[in-house]
Amino acid sequence: SVAVSFAAARMEQTLDVLTLPSGHSFGQNQAMPKNPLDSLHTSVSASITLAVLHAASRLGVDRAQLMSACELHDSQLSDPDARVPFATQEQLWQHLSRIEHAEPGLALGCNLAPGPFSVLGYLLQSSPTLGDALAAGLRYQRLVGEGGEVQLREQGEELQLLYRPLHPELPATRTRVLALMACWVQMLHPLLDNWQLLRAQFVHPEPPTLDSYRETFACPLQFAASDYGIVLPRSLAKAPLIQANPPLQNLLRQHAEALLARLPSEGLSARVVALLGEQLARGEPDRSELARHLHLSERTLQRRLADEGCNYQQLLNDTRQQLAEQHLSTGDLPAAEIALLLGYSEPSVFFRAFRQWTGLTPGEYRARQKAQ
Repeated sequence: SVAVSFAAARMEQTLDVLTLPSGHSFGQNQAMPKNPLDSLHTSVSASITLAVLHAASRLGVDRAQLMSACELHDSQLSDPDARVPFATQEQLWQHLSRIEHAEPGLALGCNLAPGPFSVLGYLLQSSPTLGDALAAGLRYQRLVGEGGEVQLREQGEELQLLYRPLHPELPATRTRVLALMACWVQMLHPLLDNWQLLRAQFVHPEPPTLDSYRETFACPLQFAASDYGIVLPRSLAKAPLIQANPPLQNLLRQHAEALLARLPSEGLSARVVALLGEQLARGEPDRSELARHLHLSERTLQRRLADEGCNYQQLLNDTRQQLAEQHLSTGDLPAAEIALLLGYSEPSVFFRAFRQWTGLTPGEYRARQKAQ
């Protein structure tokens, strides 16, 4: 049982730090890695598409007619992990923007249930704190869709969750983004006790009527802003979630990492880094296993990484260095345990590697970070 507990802790700690490019810290502006938006691979999950259809049905929209108009078929939605072209879902939002409602997006978003979002929705619900949930949402947002870029910013006592949509000039984008923002609020309600938004902000001008906005967000509203987003008190990042379930979260993270690694990305190196995060949680990474997962030979893997100006060992070292620095900066784990979390069989090997990366021992680096 001790071994199982340690393995679970190792999985959670390693992946928690890999959640964002700059680590699990709210002291910097954080964003998802940019995706090849507008490429042929831009897509959304079948689960979110299905959830949108369910929400439309609750508002009285004929589902069969809607699917026919968008050339959607039930076979595309049978697997929750399947993908639907983003262009197809844009057609869906275009039709939904014509619903008879002051703000169709808000009406749809308030009827979106988080469960149908498949692994990401359940992963957010099972996170220990709101900060963990937001970090997971940033890392795995591509699993839901590639319709825009999510950013997390900290300014003073504010925690700003912002969204920059793809194709902001299209009228249907307003409906889509408002539905997303309303859904964020709906997902937060069952997770936290006694919380309130500081502000909700919108790129479009103030509409003639604000009733649906006030009902949905229950906070001050800002229009003609530079970004869409909701603003929370910074202190909520450490708030424990009501439905926290660390063992379930560990399993969901493993599944999410595997799904993320399969998505087309800007390059092979991004997929390798995602798979290294998954392998490090289990111990020493295996290059041959990673190559098999990508359906490549080891030689082809090395050649294609070289075409992108990097190599496997460089990506492994960079990933380990990032994890090590974040563990030492944000936690109190002994350096020997951090070595195990990074897949090193001996702490001494980690100590030598860390000195090569930074010119400091792990203890010296931690002391310097605390002093700063």
